[in-house]
Amino acid sequence: MIRSVSTLLQSLLRLLSEYTSGPVVAILVLLPLFSCQRDHLYYASSNTATVLVEPDWSTSAVHPNGVTVYAYRESDGSLYKRFPPVSADQKCYIKLPQGDFTLVVMNDTPEEFKGRIDFRGEQNLSTFQARGVKDESRSQKLNEHLKAQAEARAASESEGTAASASGSAAPVSKSEDEEYCIVEPDTLAMSVIRGLHISPEQIDYYYDRPEYDLSQESATVVPALMKPVVSQVNIKAHVKGLKYARGTTLSFLRGVAAGYDISTQTNSTDRAAHAFVLNNRKFDAGSDSDGTITASFLSFGLIGDGTTDSRYYLDINFVLINGEPYPLTFDVTDLISVDVSLYLTLNLDLEIVLPEVVGEEGGGGFNTDVSEWEDEVVDIPM
Repeated sequence: MIRSVSTLLQSLLRLLSEYTSGPVVAILVLLPLFSCQRDHLYYASSNTATVLVEPDWSTSAVHPNGVTVYAYRESDGSLYKRFPPVSADQKCYIKLPQGDFTLVVMNDTPEEFKGRIDFRGEQNLSTFQARGVKDESRSQKLNEHLKAQAEARAASESEGTAASASGSAAPVSKSEDEEYCIVEPDTLAMSVIRGLHISPEQIDYYYDRPEYDLSQESATVVPALMKPVVSQVNIKAHVKGLKYARGTTLSFLRGVAAGYDISTQTNSTDRAAHAFVLNNRKFDAGSDSDGTITASFLSFGLIGDGTTDSRYYLDINFVLINGEPYPLTFDVTDLISVDVSLYLTLNLDLEIVLPEVVGEEGGGGFNTDVSEWEDEVVDIPM
């Protein structure tokens, strides 16, 4: 066998030597025989790298059901992919190709916020927003209230009398901007991670095709500190003469942000209003006349995160025990205090004086009949 191989090589060398030099021919012929064994072709599953997104909810005041991740190209802000949601108790793995990306991480899915938050412009990061959902019914009530307020103010001015709020605050003029109410948003937290670079070295390559996906073992870990998007508004009004109020109809907080700009991670600069029920009543210790009424609700918070000179107004519409309406309007801009512990908390503390009146049936005490107090619809978590 060895002699046959030797004879074959000699024949090949003689044949090729007629067309090229002897040493070159020898190298060309002998190289395949003495070279190392050829490597296997590598297997690339999808030319992507595996990224493990690790949300940190500790400062968000949110307990999510799941996690949704968007990936945007940094070159032009276009959406590369919205990844399917994963359960909050599962690890969140995503696949990205080579390039530079911005990740947007949020609790749950946009569909789960339907009716409470409207997500718009997700095809590009520059237009991606979380917007308040307009409340048509309460917007109509707000505009009816503002119209009645304007008519009463005009009547007072024509009579040459100064409108006041029983010594509490003077009514303010309506803004020229369109006024509308939004539905109370649900709890939302987000994180925007910029500058995520995926290099060729991070792509999932294998010497042989593995029996199972090994990429998770070498995934690029991306921490995501989740930031609460909504704020909690706490309103407390101390009322002298609370016993003279039968109740309140809808109250309004006007001038708050209408949404949240996800790209800049700031509240929008356009304004909206919240309609709410201010009917949690508690009398002062030792008093049968004075007390407090309170309310709390979620909101997108201050315009532009409080960096603008916007004004905020609170309208409280009392119904006195004699059946007469007693509307009050306050400029509460300078009364807002901000607590940034978990939720951004807006605290409004007011002092209100109600006139002494006699009830429709001759009584002067506080009427515990709540028929005049506005009903409040409460969502029960399932």
